[in-house]
Amino acid sequence: MRKLILSAAALAVVAGLASAAYVSGMFNQDITVSFASAEVAMPKILLLPAESNECQRRRVLDDFGGAIDNIDMIDGKTKVVVFQRLPLIHSETTYYPVSDRKDCESFAKDGAVNASKHGQLFTAIERDATGLKPVRERKYSPDGKLVSAGNLVDGGNKFQTDFFSAAGLTTRSETYNLTSKTLESETLYRPDGTALVRQGFNQTETSFKREHFSADGKVVVSKEDRGYGHYGLSEMYPNGKPRVDATRGIGYTYLKFYRPDGTDELQVQMWSDRSITVNNYDNAGKPYLETRWRESKSGPVDGNGYGPMVLWRFTETNDKGRPVREVDVRPDRTIEKVTLYKNFEYVNGRQEYTFNTSGQAVSYKARDDNGKELPEVSLTPGAGPSFTVPDSYHVFKPVSLPAGIDKYDEPISKEIQYHGGM
Repeated sequence: MRKLILSAAALAVVAGLASAAYVSGMFNQDITVSFASAEVAMPKILLLPAESNECQRRRVLDDFGGAIDNIDMIDGKTKVVVFQRLPLIHSETTYYPVSDRKDCESFAKDGAVNASKHGQLFTAIERDATGLKPVRERKYSPDGKLVSAGNLVDGGNKFQTDFFSAAGLTTRSETYNLTSKTLESETLYRPDGTALVRQGFNQTETSFKREHFSADGKVVVSKEDRGYGHYGLSEMYPNGKPRVDATRGIGYTYLKFYRPDGTDELQVQMWSDRSITVNNYDNAGKPYLETRWRESKSGPVDGNGYGPMVLWRFTETNDKGRPVREVDVRPDRTIEKVTLYKNFEYVNGRQEYTFNTSGQAVSYKARDDNGKELPEVSLTPGAGPSFTVPDSYHVFKPVSLPAGIDKYDEPISKEIQYHGGM
């Protein structure tokens, strides 16, 4: 299938030749026009009913199912619409008025079929093969400077438009989601044209998303996410990869730390009762150990009146996070219970050993491979298995909270979260 795609400048040539044929009494005769090394047959010119904002619309048909419309607008502008195949629009080009063509009365001087004169380029829009989705848009000021530029992004799912100052620097950009048909986000720029912050539309004090850029505007250095009952803050490495994700809510703080190569390093969950869960990851970013801590009820306290954190449970896992062994520990570091998991299953084949304060196994409970609980067995102290806890497991390493993660604590404390439904 051959397509006729003409530029705005070429349109005037084609329309002019076609109109000349009309004036010469050759309306029903084909005219062969040589353009871009192709023979294009132009059978006729049609005068179409004008829309509410148009003075008149002339259509030049080709013999391949396409057409070009020359349109005179009531505000003096002119427009050229190219159809790759009716009614699919390939492009739309709009021009500012020329000095002597500013209304419908002045356009009448051009006659019924002559293409009107074009002024400075105002907008240029290109669409995809469907004729529905914009691919490229440009808008210009009366003196020819670029005002905005839009392009299809994100694999064709979104359309981003950048806006420029008179000096040619970007001042703002906005992203339109073509699927949901909503304005998704906007990016604000510094006076020097570097990106400052990207944020969602219709934001409020309790609902917003923001991405902050580096001084050169090239890399996102932090992100904010505020919702009802929570506030999230993420900080990045200089290369733009995540360093830490933090979320603060009513009664909890969640932290996730990453290495510079992007692998997981540490996950920490803190609760209002001062209990803490820590998930550790190896150098490949795979989980291997979860430790649980709570505040000691005895011993010295810090300046805030808090006691030291003591280990009360740890779980060793495979690289998928499934349990291998779980150990409950007393405050004096003696083992209280050991649970062994068969084939990383939580229930089926599980074995539990209970220990006295001397570290000796005194009872044993198990489940068969189908999960059925078997009778508990008492053990002679010293006759059962023994286990040890690595000293390193007892070392609690404090973590630093990202600066500003607590700045919405007061309003969050006043917000009510509902869990479940009625």
